[in-house]
Amino acid sequence: MSPDRRRRLGGFTIIELLVAITIVGLLAALLLPAVQAARAAASRISCRNNLRQFGLALHNYEATNGVFPPSRIAALDVATGNCEESELEVEDNPGHCTEYACWTALCLPYLDQAPLSQQYDARKSWSSVANRRVVQIPLGVCVCPSTPDPDRRDQLHVRGAAPTDYAAVVEVKAAMYSDVFGISDPGLAARRGALSEHLANPLRDVADGLSSTIMLAECAGRPSAYVAGRPMNARQFDAYADDEIVDVSGRYFTAKGMGWADPDSGIDAVGFRDDGVTMHGLRLINGNNADGMYSFHAGGAHFVFADGSVHFFSETIDAWILMSLCTRAGGEVVGEF
Repeated sequence: MSPDRRRRLGGFTIIELLVAITIVGLLAALLLPAVQAARAAASRISCRNNLRQFGLALHNYEATNGVFPPSRIAALDVATGNCEESELEVEDNPGHCTEYACWTALCLPYLDQAPLSQQYDARKSWSSVANRRVVQIPLGVCVCPSTPDPDRRDQLHVRGAAPTDYAAVVEVKAAMYSDVFGISDPGLAARRGALSEHLANPLRDVADGLSSTIMLAECAGRPSAYVAGRPMNARQFDAYADDEIVDVSGRYFTAKGMGWADPDSGIDAVGFRDDGVTMHGLRLINGNNADGMYSFHAGGAHFVFADGSVHFFSETIDAWILMSLCTRAGGEVVGEF
């Protein structure tokens, strides 16, 4: 065999290698969107399953107790420091206030978390040092796989609390009627959600119908503050008028409400303008995650209805329709959605 022939059989030429690399790169470029789409679809399915478990747990709670739980329980007959009447001071974080407990802790036995429920001392606040080890335990059912940093923790409020990406929709804010739609506030009774705060919630109070009333929504990513899919920036923080977001060395975090046991994890139906930070607008989904309904799924978010069903709504859904679905006794005629 000639030397030239041996060289030809010994390997690829540079041109051949470049062609092969180009082909592999093209195939990867073609396959990557499909892989990403498959991952996004799997995350949505997993998130949907989490919310189905919550819907089932809430109905099992109702079957046992005759009522849905309150979204949060007020602190009563305790030393409150400088806190509001329904709150108490966090034991090891003076100046920070919280309420007593939330619906998630009440539903632990119905979420296949009976041992954890037995360790949780309901005679003490969720924020008490006695309950701290329990509320620091992450619950997979509380975390959407699409959310960045699933191992995030509360570093500001009740330190170490494990996260949740799901929230009770407590009520529709009065300003949504007066400032956005130019109509009179119908009153708190008409604006309340299925899991009203501080009250037991019997099925009969869901006068608009179980299949037409939202109980839970995604509110993902806390404590990091996000606006329209990206971390909040300084310009957005300056434009944000509420006190639910704080500046920590140039990074922006929700002040409280990120823990699965945190009563402040509940949200109100409040819209934003197109910038995602100016309150009282028509954007109810994916404005920002300090106050509103928010997910990391492309184009929308999941909701649990009072009949236990789960729906995915586009972030472009008509604001009046979504707002009406958040009230349990508003008397709105919604039709198909």
